[in-house]
Amino acid sequence: MCLIPFFAVSFANSLPNSSKTPIFSQSEQIILILGKPGNTQGKLYFFAADGGEWKEIVSRVPVWFGRSGLISADKKREGDGFTPSGSFPVKRVFGYTRRSMRNLEYTQIRRKDHWSDASNSKHYNQFIRNYEKGATSLWNSPIYQLFIAIEHNTNPSIPGYGSMIFLHPWDETKPTSGCVGLKFSDLETIIQNLNGNKNPFILIVESEEEI
Repeated sequence: MCLIPFFAVSFANSLPNSSKTPIFSQSEQIILILGKPGNTQGKLYFFAADGGEWKEIVSRVPVWFGRSGLISADKKREGDGFTPSGSFPVKRVFGYTRRSMRNLEYTQIRRKDHWSDASNSKHYNQFIRNYEKGATSLWNSPIYQLFIAIEHNTNPSIPGYGSMIFLHPWDETKPTSGCVGLKFSDLETIIQNLNGNKNPFILIVESEEEI
């Protein structure tokens, strides 16, 4: 039996109340991302409950954080280079190809699709189907070919509190702008195994501990 998710719950309990999502404890799929204070690199683990036991889907996958490292989600601000820590439900996956997801929302990205990261926009931190001033194109970029939306500051979206936080492919050997980057093949494995009925969560934790 894999006991690691019990460590995940312990890590979750260490988060500030503002960074917790109450139904995390009901999750049967956990994407656990750990990073040490001040570091821009960390490790990702993906666990899923199967037949009453926890199993590792991927383990110790290297990831990159934002150039400033990790920060509590309630302190995250637009353009600060931090990746927000906290617990986030997995709800939406985006990508360039047609894909069938198990009980999760999947959006196939089109040429005109954008995401607004302009704090003065009424669509701030929202996926939009057409260009507007200040929005970022999701088309023809390797980091947006497939990604999971990390639901930071999405419901509601507060202007200036951070936008476009994704778990996305990353082939660079340097920090991201604030997302969590990893190899495409590892991301593909995670997405292929996601199941919305298992209430999947992403748990990003700043910790001196390693597992």
